[in-house]
Amino acid sequence: MSHNQVLIILNGEDQSILSKESNKIILAKKNIENITQNHTFLQTNFESLEELIKANAIIRSRFSKIDDLIIINKDIDLNMISYQYDYIHIKQSYQELMNIIYFINLLIPLLKKEFYFILSLEKDNHYKVHFNNFKMSLINYLNSLKKDLVNSNNIKIKILS
Repeated sequence: MSHNQVLIILNGEDQSILSKESNKIILAKKNIENITQNHTFLQTNFESLEELIKANAIIRSRFSKIDDLIIINKDIDLNMISYQYDYIHIKQSYQELMNIIYFINLLIPLLKKEFYFILSLEKDNHYKVHFNNFKMSLINYLNSLKKDLVNSNNIKIKILS
């Protein structure tokens, strides 16, 4: 039986969490050239719900069940002075968070009974308050989802540092 992984790559890379024998569908803003393993690439900016609904349809056509959902958002390099006042960037970050939560909700019927959320996220940093909020909001949502689905799925959340 094959191992199916869906990767959401917002920023950065983490080769260590990819299973070599798995079927992979990668959603990212731009093509990730360092991933040499066989995969399907879906380009999205994570701001359009229509794109995420299309991605969901493609995932459903390829996978009957998903083993892992991996979210990578790390190695963020910001100009700290402009970041504090870059309201477009701040708005985009929170919009991506809302849309990823929506997208995860679309995928719930595909989750295997034994399912892993694997998070490779930016380390907490008092300068990167919006990324800290992104991280904690996502983790809190996944913990709530885990509680809600306790009767149907055994969900594990693995947070990598």
